[in-house]
Amino acid sequence: MRISCFLYFFLLASPLAAEAPLSAIDWLSIKKNDVESNLKSEEKESSDTNKDIQVSTLSSDKFQSIGLLPVYVTGIPTTIWRNSSFNDLTYSFKSMPTFSYPPIQELVYSLLLAEARPPVDEPESYSFLDVRLQKLLSYGAVDPAIALIERASPVPDSMVPLLFDISLLSNNNMPACDPIFKKRKNRELQGELVYCYARKGDWLTAHLILKTESVLGDISEHLISLLNRYLEVDFEVDLNALLPPPSLITPLEYRLYEAIGEPIPAEYLPIKYSQSDLSGDNGWRAQVIAAERLASTSAIPENQILGIYTKYNTSVSGGVWERVDAVKSLDTALELNENFEEILQNSLEVFSKADQLSLFAKLFARRIYEQSFSPKSKKIAADLLLLTNNFELTEYYWRSEDIRFGLVSGDFSNVKAKNETENIILKVFTDPKMPFLVEQKLNQGKLGEVILNALLQFETGIQGDLKDLSESLSTLNLIGLNNTARRAALTHLVLLNEKQSGVN
Repeated sequence: MRISCFLYFFLLASPLAAEAPLSAIDWLSIKKNDVESNLKSEEKESSDTNKDIQVSTLSSDKFQSIGLLPVYVTGIPTTIWRNSSFNDLTYSFKSMPTFSYPPIQELVYSLLLAEARPPVDEPESYSFLDVRLQKLLSYGAVDPAIALIERASPVPDSMVPLLFDISLLSNNNMPACDPIFKKRKNRELQGELVYCYARKGDWLTAHLILKTESVLGDISEHLISLLNRYLEVDFEVDLNALLPPPSLITPLEYRLYEAIGEPIPAEYLPIKYSQSDLSGDNGWRAQVIAAERLASTSAIPENQILGIYTKYNTSVSGGVWERVDAVKSLDTALELNENFEEILQNSLEVFSKADQLSLFAKLFARRIYEQSFSPKSKKIAADLLLLTNNFELTEYYWRSEDIRFGLVSGDFSNVKAKNETENIILKVFTDPKMPFLVEQKLNQGKLGEVILNALLQFETGIQGDLKDLSESLSTLNLIGLNNTARRAALTHLVLLNEKQSGVN
């Protein structure tokens, strides 16, 4: 059920799915034969496109499609990565940042979670799956990563250690021990085996394995010390037990420090550790910080964030509590219609100051727009709504000559640009031009690379490189990601205006 909730969230957030709008009920209700027909059609089209580039016989599972989002939901062909170099894709994913704007970050998730075959030159089976999983973890998307690796079931031997690590990062703290027991003779998994036997309640076996490994040396001295303290069988304080944790810890070490009563705050570790704090076991503050970190990578649904913000009453102020108070106050004001205008302004300023306006918009934009009590609050709500996937609700708010009307409605016939940025965006949607290098890669069947490059260009574009901004939006628009391009452009206009003029 936990995995299903996260998959449902990503399905609804998928910008590719939004290109041909389908509700969750719609796509789930598609008949089986319709699904098979769509899949066969996609396979034929992909084959026709790439037949002059590469031909391979799928006689084994080497090129099987693995993913959570099927092609009939996303529209992404399963061959999206197939003609690209494995090394090139690996470099692109490893160097890919957390994108500043949610529409772009959501597109990355769609690419990572879509059913897709690996590149033809994949060095070993599941190597590209490993790359995708590592990228999901770098964004803190732990539960989708678990669901994705389970799609490779039975999990290959090479991925058992990764599955175990990912399971320890989840907020339910249920380690995937069954594969570890099956691979108990693997000398590289003896530390994990000790932990799993202990979790199973077989302390004697865990102790015997640990003592044996202390002699054989397959486990580091630091991990031996932690496991001894966890098992409570070695009461002598050794040097390793007194040493501070290493700068780079493993998920197993993280859980062991937690179990022996010396937890390492997840806020000081890579974001993949933040999911473990969502359970609330480490306190409300840790839960709020984790939620905000994960919100910055769009790895958590807004309803869950709102629930965490409003979970308790605050007794302190400053820092994260300023945002908690802002959310609780505005939530109450919307319910009771008391001091709404003043509280809206204060809340908006708090989140804007923390560079979390997009998060604020996800939490409140639609409610404010539907319940606005003055022209001023209506304008604020309309701008905020442009930062969400409900942007089309504002179509009748804007004048037809406003660039925002064009981006919301898709009708640019009366739009007049007011500055250079607007002029570039207007040209993208009225006279788009495919960059030459993009056309080359598309002809080579490298659609995935085209999208990744466009996303990277967009990131440099919003930093001031207008040529990259133009080429990025043009590419997304021309390859069928018009909805994503419009959302990205709207987000840029709103946040750029907010940065230049401040909160109205």
